[in-house]
Amino acid sequence: MIQRAETQARRPDARTAGDVLRGLLATAAIAAFVIGVPTALMVVAPVRVPTSLPTWSGLIDAVSRPDDGTLLLGVVTVIAWLAWLAFALPLVIEIVSSIRGVRTPHLPSLGHAQRLAAGLVATAGLLMTTPVATASAWAPSHQNAAPVAPQLLPAVTAAPAPSPTAPVTDSAVAPAAEDSQERLPSVTVLRGDTLWDLAERHLGSGHRYAEIRDLNLGRLQPDGRALTDAHWIYPGWRLLLPADAVGVQSSSESTADATAPYRVDAGDTLWEIAAEELGDPLRYAEIVDLNVGCPQPDGEALRDPDLIRPGWVLELPATPAPIEVTGPSTVPSTDDARDDGPELRDDGSKSVDDGPLKGAVPHEPGDDAVGAVDEGAETTDDAAPGRHLAVPPVEQADVDDGDDDRTTGSGDQGDVEAQELVLGLTALAATGIVGELARRRRMQQRVRRVGRRIPLPVPGSSADDAERTMRAAVPPITIPRLKASFLDLATRCYEAERDLPRVGAVTVTPSAVVLHLTEDDDGPVKPYTASDARTWMAPHEALPDTTATEDSDRPEPFPALVTLGHTSEGTVLVNLEAAGTLTIAGDEEAATEILRALVAELATSDLTGRIGLVASPEFEPLAQACDPARLQIAPVEAIALTVDRRLHEVRRATADAGVDDTLQARSDRIVGDVWLPVVFVTTAGDAAVAEPWSGSAVVAVGSPRVGDWTLTADGTDARLRPLEIGLAPQRLTLENFDRLVELLTVAAPRTDGETLARREPVEVEIVEALAALPAAGVNEETSDDDSGGTGGARSAVRIGVLGPITIDGLPGGAGVLSRRSTELLVYLALRGRATGPELDEALWYGARVDKQTRNSLVYRTRQRVGAEVLPVVGADGIYRLGDSVTSDWAAFQRHARRGLSAGVDRVDNLRAAMDLVRDRPLLGVRDSDYTWAEHDIQHMISAVADVAHVLSRLLLEGGDARAALEVATKGLAVDQSSELLLSDALEAAILTDDATAIDRLRARLADDIDVPLVEYTGRS
Repeated sequence: MIQRAETQARRPDARTAGDVLRGLLATAAIAAFVIGVPTALMVVAPVRVPTSLPTWSGLIDAVSRPDDGTLLLGVVTVIAWLAWLAFALPLVIEIVSSIRGVRTPHLPSLGHAQRLAAGLVATAGLLMTTPVATASAWAPSHQNAAPVAPQLLPAVTAAPAPSPTAPVTDSAVAPAAEDSQERLPSVTVLRGDTLWDLAERHLGSGHRYAEIRDLNLGRLQPDGRALTDAHWIYPGWRLLLPADAVGVQSSSESTADATAPYRVDAGDTLWEIAAEELGDPLRYAEIVDLNVGCPQPDGEALRDPDLIRPGWVLELPATPAPIEVTGPSTVPSTDDARDDGPELRDDGSKSVDDGPLKGAVPHEPGDDAVGAVDEGAETTDDAAPGRHLAVPPVEQADVDDGDDDRTTGSGDQGDVEAQELVLGLTALAATGIVGELARRRRMQQRVRRVGRRIPLPVPGSSADDAERTMRAAVPPITIPRLKASFLDLATRCYEAERDLPRVGAVTVTPSAVVLHLTEDDDGPVKPYTASDARTWMAPHEALPDTTATEDSDRPEPFPALVTLGHTSEGTVLVNLEAAGTLTIAGDEEAATEILRALVAELATSDLTGRIGLVASPEFEPLAQACDPARLQIAPVEAIALTVDRRLHEVRRATADAGVDDTLQARSDRIVGDVWLPVVFVTTAGDAAVAEPWSGSAVVAVGSPRVGDWTLTADGTDARLRPLEIGLAPQRLTLENFDRLVELLTVAAPRTDGETLARREPVEVEIVEALAALPAAGVNEETSDDDSGGTGGARSAVRIGVLGPITIDGLPGGAGVLSRRSTELLVYLALRGRATGPELDEALWYGARVDKQTRNSLVYRTRQRVGAEVLPVVGADGIYRLGDSVTSDWAAFQRHARRGLSAGVDRVDNLRAAMDLVRDRPLLGVRDSDYTWAEHDIQHMISAVADVAHVLSRLLLEGGDARAALEVATKGLAVDQSSELLLSDALEAAILTDDATAIDRLRARLADDIDVPLVEYTGRS
C-alpha cells in the first residue's frame, strides 16, 4: 500500500483498471440519465403544449367535472419531468464547472442532488482528467501560499531520484515512503465531509480526491476501520493529504506541539475551548487532530467533534494564534528585550540574545498560526504595525515519560483510574472532604481573635499536597445539587401520595443521575424517566439547583448514600440502608483500603452528614479529628450488641405505627426517630448483621453470608452483588488515610480560652491587627491614593481579588483573557514574584508540563496585556508584574497599615481600605482552577475581618453607629460567622434602633454552626 502511494505520488496520471471501469460506468449513467430518461419520458409521458391559452371558466369546468384519468396522468407527467430536471440541472452545472475549472455554485434545496452529481462527474472524470491541481478562483493556490513550512520544519536532505531504468524494490521504496508520509499534511474528517469536499477545500479541486484516496487506502483509522474503494469516510478519521495541501498541519507538527492537558467541564465545546485557550474558535479542528481516537478516562475517545464529555482531558496545540501587533506598548523593540539580559532557563543555562529574531516572516491572512515562543523572545520592531508575525518555535524541551500517577492523558487502565480517583477516592468523595474543611475553617474563623490566623497545612507538606490534589478534583455533579435533587424527589413522592423508590445504588454520569432500584417500579417521578422497571434516569439539567423551602418538614430520602468507586459510565454510590449488611470480601488488603475510604467519606461528606456512625477501634485516629456526634468508636462486641438493640427498638416502633420499615415511615413522614439510620463499621467479619431498611446498616470486612450484599474486591476491580455492578473501587491507603486525618486535625475548631474570640481594648486590637499584616508587597507602595499610579496618576492595570476577580485598565485590544491567563496574573498579583518551577507547580499542579507550555502561556498573555503589565523575564529568571500594576489587595494593605498606625487620619484610611472590599476574596473561583489559593484566601478573610472589626469599634466610640453597622455588615459578607463582627453589628443596630437588623442578627447569632453546610459549593 505504501509502494502504491509512492507510485501515485510519482505518477499522478496513473489510472488502474478499476478506475477505468468506474469511470465508464459513471459516464454511462450520466448519458442514460441526461439522454435516455427524457427520451423515454417523451415516449411514455409526452408533454402536450396547448394550442391556445386556457380560459378561467375552462379551468373551473376541468376541475369540477368527474376525472376520467386525464388529470391524474397530467399530474404524474409533470412530476416525472420535474424530478428529472431536479437532477439534470445540477448534473449539467457540475459538468460545465468541471470543464471550466471553477467551483460549482450552490443550488438551494438541491444539495443532495448536487452531491450525487458531483460524485458521478468526478468518477467519470477518471477517463478524461488527471489528478492535478486546477485553477480556482475560490481556493488559495498552493503556489501562492506563504512559505511558512520551510522555516518550521527541520531541513530534510532529499534522497537521489531513482533512475528511470532502475527497478524499484520494496526495500528501497518503503522506508522513503514511510518517511515522506510522516511529513505529509493530514486532516481530521468532520461530520458531513467527503473525499471530494476535502479535495476542494485543501487541494483546490474536487477532482483531486483520487490523490487523497490513494494515500489512505488501507490505512488503519482510530475506530479500527480503513478506507476502501467504496470511498466511505467517517468522522474522526485522519487522512493524509498531498504535500501541496493548504490550510492544514503536517503530521509531525500536529503531534509535536502539544501543551498541557485541558480538562473538559460541563457545557464546554471545542469551539469555545479554541476561542478561550487558543484565541481563535476556528482552530477547533487542530484540537480534534491532536485528540481524535485517544482514550479518555471514561474509556471513550473523541470521534465526533460535536460530542465531548466532562472529565475528558484534551491536548491543546502549543502554537499561539496570530496576534495583532498594535504598537510599541505590546511589542517591545529588540533593544528593549536585549536590555533585560539573557533569560535564565530552568536548567541553569542562558538563552543568548542574538539580536533581531531570525526567521520571522510576515504572516498573511489565511496562513496557519505557527510557533510558540519563549517568554524572553520578542518580535522585532521593524515590522509594520498591524502586521501578523509568524514566530518560529523555541526548542522543544524533553518530555518526562516517567510513571506519574497524577499524569493525565494516557490511555492505559492505570491512568484511567488516576483520572477518576483522587488519593484513592472518587472526585465526589474528595469534594466532600474539601467541603468539610471549609465548614471547619468557618468555625475557626468564627472564634478567631483579632490579629490571629487560623491554622493551615504547612505549604508543601504532605497534608497540603493532599488538599490541593482533592481541590483539583472535578465531580460529575456537586454534592449540594445531588442532595437537592433527592430532597425534591421526596417532596414529589409525598405530593403524589406514593412511597419513595427503593433505591439500592446510584450512578452519577457526566450528564445524568441513574437510580438502580431493588424492586420493580415502572412509575417514575419527574424529572426521572424509566429505562426499565428497575432503572430511573434524569439528566443533570432537569435536576434542581437549590432546595425549595416550602417543604421544610421533608426528610432526606437516602441519607446513607456513599460512593464505592467508578465505572466507565460514572461514579457509583451504594445505599447502605438498602443493603442492610454490606460485606467487603476478596483480597484482604484491597478490602481494608476500601473500608477506610468508606469510613472517611461517611465521616466527612454532607450526603451522610446526619446519620449516626459507629466504628471499631481501628478508626480511632479519625475519630479524634472528628466531632463525637459525627463518629464514635466502640469495641466490636459493643457494636454487635448495639445493632441488635437498635434493630429491636426500630422494629417495635414501625410495627406500632403500622408501617413495614423505615423507608415507608420516611415516605409517610411518621416515626421521625427512625428516619436517620445508624451505620456500624467493623473489621470483625459477621460480628453484627442488619436487615435492609431496618434503621441500621452494617459494613464489615470478611466472608459474606448468604443473602448479604457483597462487594468482592479483586485487585483493582470489584463487583457489587446482587446488583451485579462492576467497578473500580475507591481505596484509601494507610498513608493517605493519615494525610486526611492530619488535614482534619489542623482544621479542627479550637475551644481553649487562648483562641476564643473576645474583645480587648481597642488600642490592643489595633496593635494586634497591625502586627498580623504582612510586610509591604512589591507593588503595595506604587501609589499614594486609591487610584494607584505614581504621583496620583492612574495605574495602568489594577487586579481586583477582594470579591469576584476583575482586571481593569487592560489595553483596548486585549479582549477577554482566558482562565489560565487570568490565573497567571492573579497569582503574580498575590505572590509578587515566582520562578518558572513555582509557576508550573501553581498553575499546572499534578500535571506533567514542560517549559514550552509555560512559555506559550506567558507569551500569549503578554501579547494581550502588554509588556508593561507582564515584563520580559530578566537574567534572574523571575516572573513578576510591571511596576505600574497594582491590586486592590495591595491597596487594602497600604490603607490598613496607615490606619492601624498612629495618626489623625486613622478612620479615613481604614474606611478607604474597606471601600476596596466588594465581597469574599476570589468569589466564584472554582477550586479546581486555583488549588494554590486557599492560604491567600484565608489570610485575606482574616485581614478584612480584623480591619472591619477595628473600624466598627472606632466608629462606635465616635458615635457613628450607622456607619459602624455598615462596616460590620460588609465584614460579615467576607467572614460570615465572625462572632466579633456579629457582636459589633448587633450593638450598632441596637444603637440605631434598627429592629429589622436586630432580629436578623440575633437569628444569625443563634444559628448552630455545627450543622453541615448544605449550601457549600466550593469557594463561591
